[in-house]
Amino acid sequence: MIYLDYNATHPPLQDIFEKNWKRYLQNPANPSGISVASQKNQAFIDKKRKSISDALGWKPDSVKFASTGTEATYWLVKSFAARRPEASHCILSSCEHDAMIAACQDAGLKIVYLPVTRQGLTDPAELAKLLQSGKLESGNLQPHSVAFASIIHASNETGVIQPVEELSAICRSYEIPFLSDCIQSAGKIPLPMEWLDGLLLNGHKLGAGAGTSVAAFAPMYVDDIASLYRGGLQEEETRAGTENLLSIASMADAFCFQLENMEKKTLRLSPLHADLEGFLKDRGVTIAGEDSPRLSNTTYAVFSNVEHMDFLLMGLDQAGIVCSTGSSCKSRTRQPSRILLKMGFSEKESMQALRFSSGINTTGSDFGTLKETLAPILERLTRSSATST
Repeated sequence: MIYLDYNATHPPLQDIFEKNWKRYLQNPANPSGISVASQKNQAFIDKKRKSISDALGWKPDSVKFASTGTEATYWLVKSFAARRPEASHCILSSCEHDAMIAACQDAGLKIVYLPVTRQGLTDPAELAKLLQSGKLESGNLQPHSVAFASIIHASNETGVIQPVEELSAICRSYEIPFLSDCIQSAGKIPLPMEWLDGLLLNGHKLGAGAGTSVAAFAPMYVDDIASLYRGGLQEEETRAGTENLLSIASMADAFCFQLENMEKKTLRLSPLHADLEGFLKDRGVTIAGEDSPRLSNTTYAVFSNVEHMDFLLMGLDQAGIVCSTGSSCKSRTRQPSRILLKMGFSEKESMQALRFSSGINTTGSDFGTLKETLAPILERLTRSSATST
């Protein structure tokens, strides 16, 4: 199998997983218990929490462990919505993950979307204009009525990196908290910590396997962390539920590993994706967000000259090549990509996209096989499309 779907989930880092699995087998005691074994596990969790907080440059109590990215998103949104109960709105980019949109809706907030350009960027000038005017179609938008703004750091689909520093500076001039979904960018590019008031991380995107995510709060907002679940004393009484010891440990180790290898990984993957994109463009394929800053591991290709995408997907699948049509939360239903639609692609084009995302174990040989597989399929399918028209 050639795995090119790292943005959906990163394969577990075997050495890290096995090390923590071995420790878990030696001491499976519930960290919330009163025994010596339990207390050792609680101390172990605190140690792993500190390793993440140290990497972020925040204090340990800034880091809260949840189970999934969606749960961490709900926790972050709930906390920042509750601290300003008079606020009725939040500001999001048009390329946020569906979990962020749902969390804001379920918190009772009215969402104001910032548009994205054809190249997938959120323009800081649009945010400045919105806040300066204080006007919406539904009425006035005053800074005190905005609970927060949240702009994804890097799109999980296109890999486009948003100008969060500029966007955050504008928000702070209006005393609006600035949050960012860093799930896709963590371990791939430096996180702009000084500009963030809250952020999200997810273990399975880092190679830790599924089961743990992080909602992180800037030190000045730690006292505003809302209780997500009641019924237990875990996470300082903010999230009841037995801690996933194995997954927490693996996430902390995987995050640090990815940070340590970030520069080397980028230097290796960038030319592989550049070569792939040149190959695709020679065959009439459009690269979404091509002219914007992007993650070095992501190519989102729009095959607008291919009528029968199912045949393309079948050909790759039969060759043992794993990729995706975009967000893994939506790809199974074959819906048009909301991100591509917002970028100005047609509904048809938004159904004709494939994402190739690489990672720590991807090789040049993997990309070579991908191109060898794609070449005859594209020649056949594009010829067929031309004949049908």
